[in-house]
Amino acid sequence: MNNTLQNGFKLLELLAAIGREVSVTELSAQASLPPSHVCRLLKTLLKTGYVEQSAETRRYRVSLKLLNLAHARLVNLDFRRIGHPYAMQLAETLQAHAFLSQPLQGRSIIVDVAYPRGVMDDAGVVVGQIHSVCHSACGKICAAYATDAERARLFDELEAAGTPEPREARLAEFARIRESGLAVRDEAGVLAIAAPLFQAGGSFCGALGALLPTGAVLDERPGQEIRRIAAAVSFGLGYPLSQ
Repeated sequence: MNNTLQNGFKLLELLAAIGREVSVTELSAQASLPPSHVCRLLKTLLKTGYVEQSAETRRYRVSLKLLNLAHARLVNLDFRRIGHPYAMQLAETLQAHAFLSQPLQGRSIIVDVAYPRGVMDDAGVVVGQIHSVCHSACGKICAAYATDAERARLFDELEAAGTPEPREARLAEFARIRESGLAVRDEAGVLAIAAPLFQAGGSFCGALGALLPTGAVLDERPGQEIRRIAAAVSFGLGYPLSQ
């Protein structure tokens, strides 16, 4: 990738992650780029509308134009359009928060959320959120079906962030997930399950997940239901039920 383009995306991602107004000096330090380079990149991002500058503080922050860009992608996403009714069905059947996620460089990113009728939305679970690789059910699904290179990079990133995972144990867990078609997160009072989704040609394309209510017990029924509904979603995406 062109270095200028890559650095521009790097700044945009940093601004989005920080979430507040930031000075050129702070951005320069966090991006490990000279202030003069940062200024030129910010000028371009200002012109395109993806960054805005405060008239009072002269600091920068990411603009809401990113939401418009994401919305344009979501409304044309067949995966979400086809999968949403099934996510709603799963939410009602299990009385649980349900998710549709798709793989993003080996990680799981939420593209749709459904809630049972009468249950208030959880502001902490939103479209665009990226699941933990090893501590979420959908995250485990996407890691299990990632390429070897993607998985190796994920483990390296976790180590670099100071949150290393036991590779051999996790790889064995991912193999079990591919065999059983079910991932489980049962830790810290959180119980969640997920199943893989496939499209025409048999390629992996995402996950259907559910965050079960507090106090729920993982017996056979939730696993059977999510597998059944995941198979229906996959069929809607062009994957034969006989597979």
